[in-house]
Amino acid sequence: MDVFDVAVIGTGPGGYVAAIRAAQRGLNVLAVEQAELGGTCLNWGCIPTKTYIHSAHLYHKLKDAKTYGLHVDGLSVDMPALIKRKNKVVKMNRGGIERLFKANGVTLLNGTATIVEPGAIEVAGERISCRSIIVATGSSSAVLPGMEPDGQTIITSTEALELTEVPKRAVVIGGGAIGVEFASLWNAFGADVTVVEALDRVLPVEDRELSARLEKSFKKRGIDVRTSITISSIDTSGGSAKLALSNDEVLDADIVLMSVGRRYHSGIVSNIGVEVGDRGAILTDDCMQTNVPGVYAIGDVVGQSLLAHCATMEGIVAAENIAGGDRRMDYRVLPACTFTNPEVASVGLTEDAALETGYDVRVGRFDFAASGRALTMGETEGLTKIVADATTDEILGVHVFGPEAGELIASAAMAMQLEATVEEIAHTIHTHPTLAETLMEAAEDYYGIGIHTPPPRRKAERTS
Repeated sequence: MDVFDVAVIGTGPGGYVAAIRAAQRGLNVLAVEQAELGGTCLNWGCIPTKTYIHSAHLYHKLKDAKTYGLHVDGLSVDMPALIKRKNKVVKMNRGGIERLFKANGVTLLNGTATIVEPGAIEVAGERISCRSIIVATGSSSAVLPGMEPDGQTIITSTEALELTEVPKRAVVIGGGAIGVEFASLWNAFGADVTVVEALDRVLPVEDRELSARLEKSFKKRGIDVRTSITISSIDTSGGSAKLALSNDEVLDADIVLMSVGRRYHSGIVSNIGVEVGDRGAILTDDCMQTNVPGVYAIGDVVGQSLLAHCATMEGIVAAENIAGGDRRMDYRVLPACTFTNPEVASVGLTEDAALETGYDVRVGRFDFAASGRALTMGETEGLTKIVADATTDEILGVHVFGPEAGELIASAAMAMQLEATVEEIAHTIHTHPTLAETLMEAAEDYYGIGIHTPPPRRKAERTS
């Protein structure tokens, strides 16, 4: 086999992109994948879950079809059909990556790679020389000691995607992104869902105000949210599950989804002196290079962010640097979205984080209840919030709770990337009627001049 300029280990959204970009820069590239092309995101994460979530959103809307002047008879959930569609979507995406590899001349090798030394890997007993290595081995579901998944009653998100029936009673352990997404879609399909979170709120990394909105929305939809509570034990001896809680309550469930974070697959570098952090993530600089020359790491395994698009950019940075460029990874503007119903999306600092950093913070808000477009959609539950530096009007963060929040956050991220001020957003003409207007309206509210935001009532006006 040829000597490769770079070997990419793992073909998730970071690895496959890194391989293609390196090939575009004229390098001879090998990509090694031990499971399925596309990694966790494509096969057991982002794409299949969003396929289900889209169906769940449609089902939720159609159950109330008469509100929209429509009549629907015989509506039901067909899980085998959902699985079939999910598999088709995944297969199409996987085929697309395979065609891109061929078009760019990337060599794909199926198997488990080990790093023999910097400059050499081994796959299926064959030693392969490579001038540089990109480790993109990702992560997998973490578990609670003594409560390990059995694949039937206690499951992870991977098994959840293959359920042929909607669980009647589901307990989700962990109120992070994965947990609340499954809680939202199972609830839409008619399951009795309880979310148990050890911290004081769901989505604890998001802006506190939006977390509270989501929790209120969940409770309105019938999802039981238990915060500041941990699981003491799980008994599955009776075929179902009995969960003992730290407050001495017991919950009964047919399915328990374990969603308590991720563990990094960093063991591949243990024999070559690459530095690893306390939690097991590979340490890199902003060029994505480890302390060992020629060895780079990207994606979940570096622990900076567990977002596919972050891994993609890290892959591009690593590939271009290997090809002789000088790219640096900047995590300041990193949008995120949790695909609940409604969605929660964010970029930049939360209000609490901005205050803790020492900024003189000012906030602008706009409620979706006053959005003409949201009213036409029948989805008025939501809020767009701008957090900025009151001294300079620099945008520090934008947070959206509502329909299409994941789409809306992109324009906010671009504004931050271009270092736009709140005033510049307020002065930008937005199409009407759109949800995108909510960002402009929040910017106007920041200055107290929102057209569709009621002004604060003055003391004189309060007297009768």
